[in-house]
Amino acid sequence: MIDIIFIILPLVVIGIAMIILINNVKKVNKKRKVFQDDKFNKKEGNIEEDYMAMGMSLGMCFGASIGSVLTNIFGIQSMSYGICFGMLGGMLVGMNIKKKRE
Repeated sequence: MIDIIFIILPLVVIGIAMIILINNVKKVNKKRKVFQDDKFNKKEGNIEEDYMAMGMSLGMCFGASIGSVLTNIFGIQSMSYGICFGMLGGMLVGMNIKKKRE
């Protein structure tokens, strides 16, 4: 039973990553179109920034720690799955938190 779960988990990670990638590309294209159509917003500083890179880094650290805790139960694969899911979770959280402008 555990072998089936370890076979399906990478496919789940790939599916979630593709969904995030498609949504991110749509969002960037939508922003570009809005900024190109608006004659008054041609400045470089109008793009909203988020904490995606920081979220990925922290998620990878937390995923590695959780995977190392579960190594005795699930084996060495838990480390790689912990890193994958931690990075995806951190990326999702970081994309939804916008940086404040000063």
